[in-house]
Amino acid sequence: MDLMLLGETVRASATGQTSEGFWMPAGGNDGVGGVEVFFQTTTNAFDVHVDTKSSDQDDTAAASIGSVTLATVTATAIRYKFDLSDAKDLVRYRVVSLKAATVHLQFAQPLWSPN
Repeated sequence: MDLMLLGETVRASATGQTSEGFWMPAGGNDGVGGVEVFFQTTTNAFDVHVDTKSSDQDDTAAASIGSVTLATVTATAIRYKFDLSDAKDLVRYRVVSLKAATVHLQFAQPLWSPN
């Protein structure tokens, strides 16, 4: 049997390192983002953001519409959820390091409120 590793591993060697996900269509203006953390080496070492932009804007125009700090050192799964507001056409997840650390996580598809 082959074991499959799900999710993403982010290794940060310093503060301020950023990992960005792919752009997805937003399903509404407001909603809930979610992330499941399987492993983290240091407390409060990463912030997870959901960014948004219009389809005709450059990636540099993206702005955060919700975020959560991954607070707990863990070797078992922990779920975090956070509110999203004022989404435009496109959204993506972004992970920013607050310290040197490693995290293994999986992003959930945002759940959108009807407009």
